[in-house]
Amino acid sequence: MIMQRIFTYLQMFFRLFFCGVLLFVFTAQGDWANAAKKDSGGQRFVTIDFNDVDLNLFIKYISELTGKNFVVDRSVKGKVTIISPSRISEEDAYRVFESVLEVHGFTTVPSGAIIKIVPAVQARSKSITTVRQGDSPFPDDKMVTQIIPLTHSDPNELKKILAPLVSKTSVVIAHPKSGMLIITDVLSNINRLMDIIKVLDVPSVGEDLEIMPLAHASAANVGKTITQLFLRSGKKGARSRSVKVIPYDRTNSLIVFAPRAMMQKIRDLVEKLDSKALRGGGKIHVYYLQHANAEELVKVLNNLPAQQSGGKTKKGKAPLLSKDLKISADVETNALIITAPRDEYLVLEEVIKKLDIPRKMVYLEALIMEVSVDKE
Repeated sequence: MIMQRIFTYLQMFFRLFFCGVLLFVFTAQGDWANAAKKDSGGQRFVTIDFNDVDLNLFIKYISELTGKNFVVDRSVKGKVTIISPSRISEEDAYRVFESVLEVHGFTTVPSGAIIKIVPAVQARSKSITTVRQGDSPFPDDKMVTQIIPLTHSDPNELKKILAPLVSKTSVVIAHPKSGMLIITDVLSNINRLMDIIKVLDVPSVGEDLEIMPLAHASAANVGKTITQLFLRSGKKGARSRSVKVIPYDRTNSLIVFAPRAMMQKIRDLVEKLDSKALRGGGKIHVYYLQHANAEELVKVLNNLPAQQSGGKTKKGKAPLLSKDLKISADVETNALIITAPRDEYLVLEEVIKKLDIPRKMVYLEALIMEVSVDKE
């Protein structure tokens, strides 16, 4: 009986002890939020360390810490984990808060004495702060609308370049009449886009872009020739160095980006290079034999002296054929298929004509006689 009473007293003691501990913790949390530690300069510092805490509880904590009034959209949900080993200022804590909202797809929209917390997709149609170039900076994760005046570039062209660089919830609007870009995004991304715009928004010195379709020549070959030509002349002037030629094999065209003053010169050069090849000027030739056998003649032609690797030949003698020449036979048509440059084919053609002649026929006459032997 006495032991039971002692056990009951102990239970009551431990319950009172744990209640005291919990009361102390909640009181400390209230003091943390409402009366955070201050440094010698009077700035408040807090330690933020949350593990899988409900997002709405985190918003309530920031509200108590900063004294700001929030109106939270119903769709604002999620769990928050923040690791902060050291104390940070109240101002930095609010920036962390905005970063957490951005990660979860939400943002803050000031509206008078309150701040709305809404999905980032809806934020671009709300009363977002609008800034011009040179205005005072806002927190990096704040959703803003930035007006960017352009000096040289076309707003529509820059919009196409910047479109893949903005997030899905952001908007880029081109206004050609005023020469401006209007971008709605978080400030950190806008600052990155503005750095890119500074590089692109430069005088183009009258540069043009033109697509030149080819009728006969290969776009890759013509593009390579023109590029090499202007690379050599580029040592003499900056204009030649600014010529860019991109072959587009799908339509056999050239995409040319060059100063306006040089564009006509490039057109004339492309026209001369894109000429119809002379008859027989290709590399593949077909020769139909009239008398000789194609398979037998291939064996003979392949034994002709050819240039050795390194181009060395016997003293005083030039090679008849190059080592890249190929000859094959088509039995059904009794034809030779020859892969060779035009000048080598002409040499080979003369040899074939001399070998493809009627063969002399040997006339044989036979007489069948019946011989019988009669002993009588």
